[in-house]
Formats: sequence, structure tokens, C-alpha cells
Amino acid sequence: MKRGFTTQADSPRNRGLIPAIALAACLATGQLHAAIALIVVPDEAFDSPGNSSTSEPFGATSQCTDGMRFQQIIDGDTIGGGNISGLGFRLDDGQPALGSVTYGDTTIKLSSTTRNPGNMSKTFADNIGSDETLVFQGDFTVSAGTGSPTNPFDFQLPIDVPFEFDGSSHNLLIDVTVENCPAGADGYVFDADTRDVKSEYAFDKDAGTAAGTTSAGGLVTEVVLTSPPPIPPLYSCPFNGTGGDFLDRGFYVQDFPGERLDRVTLQYYPHAAGLYTLELTAREGGYDGRLIGRRTVTFDASGSSDVQRQTYDFGGATVTEGAVVAFSHEIIRRPGSAGISYDTASNSGGCPDIVQTHGTSPPLDSVRRDSVGLQITHVSRPRGLGGNWSVFGHSGEGFMVDVTASNQLVAIWFTYDDAGNQMWLTGVAEDFDGNQATMSVNEVTGPVFGPDFDPGDVVIDDWGTLSFTFDNCEEGTVHYNSTTGFGSGVYEIVKVYNTEQQMCP
Repeated sequence: MKRGFTTQADSPRNRGLIPAIALAACLATGQLHAAIALIVVPDEAFDSPGNSSTSEPFGATSQCTDGMRFQQIIDGDTIGGGNISGLGFRLDDGQPALGSVTYGDTTIKLSSTTRNPGNMSKTFADNIGSDETLVFQGDFTVSAGTGSPTNPFDFQLPIDVPFEFDGSSHNLLIDVTVENCPAGADGYVFDADTRDVKSEYAFDKDAGTAAGTTSAGGLVTEVVLTSPPPIPPLYSCPFNGTGGDFLDRGFYVQDFPGERLDRVTLQYYPHAAGLYTLELTAREGGYDGRLIGRRTVTFDASGSSDVQRQTYDFGGATVTEGAVVAFSHEIIRRPGSAGISYDTASNSGGCPDIVQTHGTSPPLDSVRRDSVGLQITHVSRPRGLGGNWSVFGHSGEGFMVDVTASNQLVAIWFTYDDAGNQMWLTGVAEDFDGNQATMSVNEVTGPVFGPDFDPGDVVIDDWGTLSFTFDNCEEGTVHYNSTTGFGSGVYEIVKVYNTEQQMCP
């Protein structure tokens, strides 16, 4: 007989405790061939059923007369880290297939909690982590089949916004609220286990109820982790790590393999401590060719041994595929007359299609060597996102969005509080390199207008999270989740006008 929290008749087959390891595989997908890891929690239920079963909450829908809420904590060590893009449950062994059913008006949130399966609170709010993120809101339709030796994880929770998770320091909280439960799922039993998982639920009251009934364990869960694969550089020539050449010597790359110039990374050796500002110019065809763009970097060197690796982001500037792209430097600022050199990869033995010249005389000057310490990489995120975005159907409410040279997505939300007062919320997402980003959002209050403004009156409060998904550079979606009483929801947004130098293609 099964052990644990069983609320329906026992399955006809006993549970076997066969050890198994989590599956991790790199699969080709339609989105950048992302790396995918499929983790089953607990690990022992990977290819054998869990040691328990339950109908709560998804199979006990007759109890769901006024909505239900379900939370489950999963031990973070069993997941590891990555972007959670899928969560699935499975029917208990011996159950018939579940036909298509719809759980209406469903809200799914994920967060990193300090609670663990052993000390889960009966008060829902006590389990929520500070990074609580809305990943789905709406009706979701699902069905579940059967198989052998275990049933498939067909009961998939929809996730519109991948959730970034680090299991080394936190555990995962799944938080599901359903307002309208389907009658067709009633009586179905789901595979469950008492190891590494813990759940609680509440029925027969408003779905937002403050407390629930804890179980002895939780649902056996498949966690899908995805991470974008490293994008191979268009050009790569290894840095020496020592020495270099002066910046009045230019370089060029031949047979440029794309139509956009994004990030160019070089390594510098300052000759003295102090503040340096360097400008890198890119031209097509030669040093006097069509201007592709100019970018600057500024850094504060601590001394002559402070090697500086700097990246110039040309923002996807247009380049003719197959063209020669020539680069030249200008020193804008330096401490006194201090020199500075850049890495030439002179120990590399030469790098294909990369040429350093003696100077920058048009069109391409004379060849000095066939190497420069260099990386040119492509950026996968949409270009032209910077600008003002309006909330569809909400004239007078919207976002200002910008993408910085250091690949931060910066957002300001111009909205209102419950009393109709203007409210500005700000957030920043680091390492933005795709079409999705989640950020923590702050509300700034305190000072008054005009001469009585006092910076000491500034109060910065946590407000919640925003998750942006850009379909293209003109349309997108925002999932918001407030931790200060403003609820959660999903907005469609449309671009009103551009502020980015690189316009929407």
C-alpha cells in the first residue's frame, strides 16, 4: 500500500523505490537551440512512480466551489539553477487518461523562498520569496495521458515568462490560484511523493485565502530548465595578456559575415593610473569608407598593471555582408600624456581575416601583422526597443524603455495609485540579451517640488516585479506582480515613438 498523503483509493500497483538520476540533455529547439535540462523531483521518481498519491488540488475539483489556491515548495538543491520554463505533473499509475479540461482564471507565480519543504508555513504569504514573479494569468486548458513505466508529465502548467532560479541558496515556490475549476477533472489522482517536495492547498473559500491545509508531501514534478546557448563570436583572436601596440595603428576584418555590427571587445594596457576615455570608429570598405558608427568607453585604471578588457556596442549598425570593416582609435581623455596600447595577439600565430596596419591612412594602409586581440559578437535581442511604450487600452499610462551600452534593460512605469495620484516605478534588468527580462521594481516617494526639495527625504520602497516580453520592436507584453497590494496582471504594450539611435528595423 502507498504511504504518505493519499486521499483516494490506492493504486493497484505498489511503489518501487528505484534510484534514478535527473536527465539533462541538450536538445535542438526552434529558439536558438537552447540548452534544456529535464529534472524530476524527487530524483527517485524519475523512472518509477512516487511513494504516494493525491487528488488535491487539481483532481478534487468538486471541492472547488469558490476557487482554490495551491502552493508547493521544491528543494532547490534538486533543481540547480537556470531559467524555469516548464513545470509538469503526472497522473498516478493506474489512472485513466484525463481529457481536455480548462482551469479558468488561473494565476501562476514563482518565487525563490527561504522556506524548505520541512518548514512550509500554513500561511500562504509566509512562504513567498522577495522575487515573486507572475509567469501566467488566464484560462489554461490541459489534458494528461498514460504510459509505461510511468505516466508522462502531460499536466503542464503554462509559463509565459521564464523564471530565473538559483537553487544553491533558495528553494522554489510554486503558487497557483484558480477561480473556476473544471468538473471534468474531479476524482483524478496524481502521482505524489514525500521526498524533497511539500505542498498545501485551500478549497471552499476565496482563492486568495490566507491559509491552507498542508500535506505530508507534494506532487511529483518535472522542472524544465532552459538557458540560451553561448553565441559563437563572428571573429575571435586570443588576447596575449601582456604588451601590445599603440592606438594610432588601425586594424580591419575581412569578409564580414553578417549584416549588423554589435559588440567589439578589445584589451588595453594603460601605462599609468588614471581616467581614460577611448573612441573606436568603424567604417565600411576602408579607413575613409562609409561610417558605420563611433562608440566610446571610459575606465579608471589603477596602474600600469591594470589590464582593461572593454566592449563597444555598435547597436546592430548596418553592414554590407562580405565587406571589409576598418577600425581606428582616438584617445579622448587620459592622465597627462600617458600612453596606452591595445592587445595585438602577436603570440597567436595569426588569425583568419584579421589584419593590423601600420597606421590608418586610406584606404587600408600597409599590413603590419595578421592578428589583433579581438572578439566581435552578435546580439540576439531585438534592436530599436528604446522609446515610449503605451499600455494598450490605457491612454495615459505607459513605460519608458531604454537599453544601455552595458546591456541593461531600464524601465520607468508611469502609472497611478488607488487614489488616482501619479506613481512612477523604476527597474533595471542586467545582462539583457534576448526578448525577455524580469526586473525588481521600486517606488520613489518623499521629496516636495521646487526649492524645498531635499534629497534626504527620498524614500525607495520595493514594489514588486515586472517581466517584459518583446514580440518585436513595436509590440510586447508586460507581466506585473505587486508585493504592496496592487495585485498582478498582464498588459499588452505598443511602441509610441523611438528614442534609440538604432531604429526599429
